[in-house]
Amino acid sequence: LLYPQLMWQVWKLGRVDAVVSMTDPPLQVAAVTLASGRAAKRIHWAQDIYPELAEELGVIGRGGLFARVLRNVSTWALRKQDEVVAVGRCMRERLIARGVDARSIVIIPNWSPIAEPSEESAAGMRRRMGWGDEFVALYSGNLGLAHDFNTLAEVSKILRGSRVRMVFAGEGPRLQEAKAANAGSDNVSFIPPQPKEDLAAFLAAADAHLVTVRENLGGLVVPSKIYGILAAGRPVVCVGPAGSEVARIVDESGAGMTVKNGDAAAVAAFLKDLSSNPVAAVAVGEKARVAAKEFTFAKALEKWREILEA
Repeated sequence: LLYPQLMWQVWKLGRVDAVVSMTDPPLQVAAVTLASGRAAKRIHWAQDIYPELAEELGVIGRGGLFARVLRNVSTWALRKQDEVVAVGRCMRERLIARGVDARSIVIIPNWSPIAEPSEESAAGMRRRMGWGDEFVALYSGNLGLAHDFNTLAEVSKILRGSRVRMVFAGEGPRLQEAKAANAGSDNVSFIPPQPKEDLAAFLAAADAHLVTVRENLGGLVVPSKIYGILAAGRPVVCVGPAGSEVARIVDESGAGMTVKNGDAAAVAAFLKDLSSNPVAAVAVGEKARVAAKEFTFAKALEKWREILEA
């Protein structure tokens, strides 16, 4: 029932300057496209790509009739857009492969939801968390289907007996699975997600951050947590496909290390090196802080203004 209601709401708008559709739910772009005949401009803002994402996650059968219908309808709707906004270069490449005209695709990355935190607030948060002198590698955010927790579970096993503690802060459909995979590891902690007002200090309280994307999802999703991590000014370990947007950002900025899925030994070695060399860790974190200046709300807003006013 959602799509007819959505089409009716768009139709009631009458003549408008622009209609912006989003990816979720999967056929929203098609519903909005059908109902936006009186819009001067149609724009689709792609945060992920369906039905490929649903296929890779096993939600629907790969290459089945339902997937083919979804893909054909979605591709038709995407081709009808005046502009398609992708949140990363890897996603742009996926859209082009789908058959979307490259000239219609604009890349506007997401941005950090936090301001640059002070070291005083970070130190206070660290005391509040009780992390002491441990080297904290933090995974903060949704424990969802798109992320690789198997590699991180192997990392925790390798790091037993070291001063590196892995902390998972968040909720999601794979929380219990992640807990089970790390059962018996005394160097792993699970805590609830932190309030938004504390997020800046919380991210900066960690010594390093973990971002993961499953190997087969490059270009289908772009974890937006990377932007807040960069703003916190801490080293990043990206576990995922080399061509993903997060991996490119980390490699290009020098803000940390990118590792292919399954290479737990490389992740553990990097974290151990950082834990024993605080000067190097600070230097890498500073590169992250510099990179964050490219991913601000003001810059994204300016790009959106250019599209809407063109």
